[in-house]
Amino acid sequence: MSFTDSQLRLLRAPVRPQFVKERQIEDKVLHYLEGWHVISEANRIFGFDGWDRETIQSQCVWQKQIDYRYAAAYLTRVRITVRAGERIIQREGLGSGEAVAATAGQAHERASKAAETDATKRALSTFGNSFGLSLYRDKTEAPQAKAARKPPSRKSSIEPDVIYPEKADETTVTFDQAHPDNATQENASQPPAGTQKMVEASLTAWLPAGTHATPTTTTALPQRIEKSALALSEPKRIRNREHLRFVASQPCLVCARMPSQAHHVRFAQPRALGRKVSDEFTVPLCATHHHELHMRGNEKDWWAEKQIEPLSIAEDLWKESFPNPRS
Repeated sequence: MSFTDSQLRLLRAPVRPQFVKERQIEDKVLHYLEGWHVISEANRIFGFDGWDRETIQSQCVWQKQIDYRYAAAYLTRVRITVRAGERIIQREGLGSGEAVAATAGQAHERASKAAETDATKRALSTFGNSFGLSLYRDKTEAPQAKAARKPPSRKSSIEPDVIYPEKADETTVTFDQAHPDNATQENASQPPAGTQKMVEASLTAWLPAGTHATPTTTTALPQRIEKSALALSEPKRIRNREHLRFVASQPCLVCARMPSQAHHVRFAQPRALGRKVSDEFTVPLCATHHHELHMRGNEKDWWAEKQIEPLSIAEDLWKESFPNPRS
């Protein structure tokens, strides 16, 4: 006796879109499931007493003190045991985790917990789509097929001021429109397609029976709030993937090695929740120095030690990408 029919249906079911999270690493977007959700799914499918998790190995592979902060990295192996009727099924997963904290204890605790969660998710993913196996299929799927089945995205209240040019449409602001030198009011009075019909339908619903709404003017709807023009302005955060690729094609500023990664200079703009600075403020760093910089608590001090002025270099790279911003 193995899994029941209902358990098999749940294991084969795709991940519900609302539980798929994403994070951006350089110019790549990675999709993943949170640890609490994976454990909740295991309880739902296997039962609270139908499975066990055992940490069979946990090793600190790196630790270092950087100024007044501590960093640590762990590798952890986890074994998942599932009772399917009379059968015992065991799967293992290897995960990694790293953390930086104010104390050594906090750094080791957070890194080990992150590695354990990562290993648990990888072990459970071998049981089926409900644990994220279907996310791996998305990586090899044709872009057209993936776009066709992707549900409409729900825009968060925290979103970039300017989206990528390749994602732009008639209701969004492209890089050329959003750049301070190219700001225009073109098409500002034109509402998105279908807005007129929506206005007429909403008016008709409130009018007495037998009457019809015939608006004589078109309501001008703003395409996007220009936050940089408000009384309490917010810095513009431009997103341009082509410029990030151009920066990554340059040699590392510290050691001149290649390939490089586009590093966002964090002190170039005020910090915002979950948002990087504008792509204007990016410089090339190799993977080694990029990691070293992120492990450093004070970025300004790191650049001062290297005797490098990153903002002026970022400005030169931006001008090289867009030599004629007004054209």
